[in-house]
Amino acid sequence: MKRAFVLHPFIIAVFPSLALYTYNTQELSLGQLVIPFAVALSLASLMLVSIWLVLGNVHKAALAVSLFLVLLYSTAYVFPLTRWLGVEGSYLGWLLLAVIWLVLYPCLLYLIVRTSMVLRYPTIILNVAMVVMLLISVIRVGSYEFRRIGSGAGLSDSYAELQLDVPRHETPPDIYYIVLDRYASARTLADFYDFDNRDFLTWLEEHGFYVANESAANYVRTSESLASSLNMEYIDYMDEASSDFLPLNEKLEDHAVQRLLQSAGYEFIHVGSWWGPLRDNEYADVNINYCTRLDMFSEYILTATMPYAAATELGIIDDLTMRQWKRTVFEFEELAKIPEEYRGTPTFTFAHLMISHTPYTFESDGSYLDPQEADDRSNRENYVNAIAVTNEMVVELVEGLMSTSEVPPIIILQADEGPYPARYLAGDRAFRWARATDAELREKMGILNAYYLPGVDYSTPRIYPSISPVNTFRLIFDLYFGTNLGPLEDRSYVYANYSRPYDFLDVTQRLRSAQGDG
Repeated sequence: MKRAFVLHPFIIAVFPSLALYTYNTQELSLGQLVIPFAVALSLASLMLVSIWLVLGNVHKAALAVSLFLVLLYSTAYVFPLTRWLGVEGSYLGWLLLAVIWLVLYPCLLYLIVRTSMVLRYPTIILNVAMVVMLLISVIRVGSYEFRRIGSGAGLSDSYAELQLDVPRHETPPDIYYIVLDRYASARTLADFYDFDNRDFLTWLEEHGFYVANESAANYVRTSESLASSLNMEYIDYMDEASSDFLPLNEKLEDHAVQRLLQSAGYEFIHVGSWWGPLRDNEYADVNINYCTRLDMFSEYILTATMPYAAATELGIIDDLTMRQWKRTVFEFEELAKIPEEYRGTPTFTFAHLMISHTPYTFESDGSYLDPQEADDRSNRENYVNAIAVTNEMVVELVEGLMSTSEVPPIIILQADEGPYPARYLAGDRAFRWARATDAELREKMGILNAYYLPGVDYSTPRIYPSISPVNTFRLIFDLYFGTNLGPLEDRSYVYANYSRPYDFLDVTQRLRSAQGDG
């Protein structure tokens, strides 16, 4: 008691990272805490030692550091708070920051320095309070990690022995798997968004694409959907009681399509998005992304600090939405360069593009959409604008790929899921897909699915209007690489709730009935 070890500054330093991790445990691994913890603990230690040397009192130094850290994180939300209150401009935010950091913090710091009180007991109280908060989070994380270890969850490796037959006397076609996240089917766009997409789809057909206009997503969410399409199998054998996304996220990197094509001599190019599991791919020969020095988790921690918020408000650094806009423009530019940069080497390119996914960052003319302007518009208007911009960018990209490729390439334009219905957007994790209406299922599951397959007669029974993503590479490998995989039955699944992502409900028949009624 007399010595009263100082703990609270270090716990306060790491607690925001731990709290965010606790809320998203099922999607993250413990290794992602290393960088945020190391940076936060280093900052707290450096400040504590420096102030201790100046003041000669470790308890005063600890209070000064803890107060600084609390304000560092809490004042990051000053600007969003003032905007939420309806205050235009940022003058009130800057005024509040000035009062807090130039008046409040110095005054409190002065009181801490000048007090003659023995601060051992406040230190003990803060230590106990912070340790209790820490233990609550550690117990929650620990219990989840224990269940994760014991679950043995994982995906199958059904194609470990499969070999692709690549004719050595011919140059194999480049393959582009371009995933346009949440890009809805023509029928969904017409029925729910009053948007006629026929011009774009007609353009695709006139340029040799087959548009599967009755295609539906196999799963309701990106992680399940792409884990399924990239591994050419359904994931309905997963443990229904598990809530662990890591096995899926691992198979978004080390997937069957990539392994088979790399073993056949293809160069694997991964074009990543801002979303964590698909930002980059350690198994890719080439990773293309814009400004990915930090993983998604560390980046979110950084954005929750006052210096970052102030710097973005001043325009010194880009905020997340500006980086998303720049990332998308950059990725389309890099995609267009692939045929010439890798001429003579067959390439498989996977690109996850999120123009029609929130946050919406594109104006209808392709320029940057300010977040405040996006908030002032309806979700429908933002989404329709995003679809229109996507169409223009895809047309330009496809024309470029076709004109510069040495051998006509295989191009797949496909959504992993459709847009979320209004009730989901209002409730997010509380939404129950088992209670979704037929209309909500149609809106969410109807997707764009278009194939450019040079040299293939589209009248073959293997290509049909309702082909779904799980059969995409089963089809391509059978048509071009001598396999005999055959199609799986096209099925669509939703999950029970957010905490039970593998408790699937088959909604295939409901979708077919609803489409027939519609």
